[in-house]
Formats: sequence, structure tokens, C-alpha cells
Amino acid sequence: MILDKNQWRRQSGFTLIEVMVALAIFAVAAVALMRAGMSYVNAVEGLETRTLAHFVAMNEAANITLTQAWLDGSAEHNVEEQGRHWQISTKATPIAQTANVRRVEITVAPIIPETDKPGDAVTTLVVFIHSPVA
Repeated sequence: MILDKNQWRRQSGFTLIEVMVALAIFAVAAVALMRAGMSYVNAVEGLETRTLAHFVAMNEAANITLTQAWLDGSAEHNVEEQGRHWQISTKATPIAQTANVRRVEITVAPIIPETDKPGDAVTTLVVFIHSPVA
């Protein structure tokens, strides 16, 4: 069977230009999907860090309540909880209406392993404590 010129072109498949356009479209879609995936991973990591930091802050508030500590001023200390290192900052301020109650602000920041320094604070919890009964 002999094919003439027009029949041969119809049976030859994709041209180089068509293949290059399809590859370019695929590359653009792949880059967009990669960016979306990285954005999702970063968002999940941020949520995990904030959630764990809030647990650390709640543990510190429970510790303050259970020990009936009467805090005054500001203090910082480091702890290892939830499999990570954290810096906890507490700031106690008196309440104007009563001398028996203080507002305690607990701020938690993760300690960055590479620098061994605290990063930005990721959660803050406010609790009110009553002076211990003698």
C-alpha cells in the first residue's frame, strides 16, 4: 500500500511543537502543585508548633496553680516538653481593684535547634492567680 503525501502526514503523530507545548503546560502545572504542597506543609508545621506551644503554656498555668506560686514581675525559663525545647516567659501584674489577685501572662516560644536561641513567641495564655491562703 502506497500512501500519498496527505495520508502520511495524518498518520505521523505529534509534531515537535505540540510535544514542547504539552511539556511546558505540564511543567507549569507541576510547579504550581509543588508550591501548593509546600504551602500546605508549612501551614501544618505552623499549626503543630502553635498547638504544642499552647499545651506547654497550659502545663505552666497548671503548675503555677498547683504550686500556689505567688508570682511577681517577669521571669523566663526553658523546658523540654512535647519532644521540643521551649522558652517560657511569665509576667505577673497586680490587679488594681484587689491586692489578692494577679494577672499572669504566659508566653511560649520554641527554641531553634540550630542557634539554641528562642524564636518568635507562638502563643500567649493569660491566667489569674489568687494569693495563697495562710
